[in-house]
Amino acid sequence: MKAVRLHRIGEKLRIDSVQVPRVGAEEVLIDIKASGICHSDINYRDGVSPVGKLPIILGHEIAGVITEIGHQVKGVKEGDRVCVHYVISCGSCLFCSTGRENLCEKYQMIGKDMDGGFAEYIKVPARNVLKLTKTIPFEQGAIIGCAVSTAFHALRRARVSVGDTVVIYGVGGLGVHAVQLASKIFGAGKVIAVDVSNRKLKLAEKLGADEVVNAAEENPVARIKEITGGRLADAAFEFIGLRKTIEEAINCVGKGGRMAIVGVSPEAIRVSPYGIIIAKEMEIIGVNDHLKSEMAQLIRLVGSDKIDLSNSVTHQVSLEDVNRGLEILERKIGNPVRVVVVQ
Repeated sequence: MKAVRLHRIGEKLRIDSVQVPRVGAEEVLIDIKASGICHSDINYRDGVSPVGKLPIILGHEIAGVITEIGHQVKGVKEGDRVCVHYVISCGSCLFCSTGRENLCEKYQMIGKDMDGGFAEYIKVPARNVLKLTKTIPFEQGAIIGCAVSTAFHALRRARVSVGDTVVIYGVGGLGVHAVQLASKIFGAGKVIAVDVSNRKLKLAEKLGADEVVNAAEENPVARIKEITGGRLADAAFEFIGLRKTIEEAINCVGKGGRMAIVGVSPEAIRVSPYGIIIAKEMEIIGVNDHLKSEMAQLIRLVGSDKIDLSNSVTHQVSLEDVNRGLEILERKIGNPVRVVVVQ
């Protein structure tokens, strides 16, 4: 089969011919139809986050059709349309047994620690697949596996509730879904989107943002303070991964509020323990991946038209053009929300 692999950190990915994986007793083989390109893939390529091996097939947002099942597999069959939960967990440690497999003591990630979805086929444990209804296109099913579910997990981690004022920094692959989820599913009272692209801010308004702030034109913290009458946010989210925007998002949080860090930054942040955190009794929350149960909820929400992903996939590339897809995302060519490899 054809597979696009990372051979050396900092270099472009290469198209290789490799063996189609052989499934074990509890595994399935998937004919990949769509694989989302995440900013994490750029981080893995560049060494910001280490990969588990080289060469490796990147890509962790995966959807396709099961073509083979192991002899012990139950619950799914050949021909099923599925998407993939990329967290490989042991299923028996303290975290797995309490429904937090994203913190598994033996955690591994498809597309980072083991071969992923930038290929024609992939084998995964059968318990890592979720069925997709025919109404959900493969490219949308693929991005449910990270871009949508990680945003959903972030909102749950920050305990967004009805009536909350929510600030979302970065209307990209994750932030655009956080806007829609906060507004339509979590019942936020006011959603404020912050970005430097007017096109993305217009999309945020279309998807449910009540207010938008262009950080290239005005001070976001001052503007949010004005919008909220000085009260600031109940919950703020940073989906970009820059020290500046993480620190700004922290400063957007009001008394008793929560700030969730989702974007990955190699830089340390500077925070005043008393003036910013203690005096407000605010919380800074880390967000790591998502849960399979959350993906199942999202599939139901998308399938019942409670969430609209039709604006999410802005670019599609072929398997041979994965490097071009990475370039589109990295250089923000054509204001990408999500770039998906389709086959």
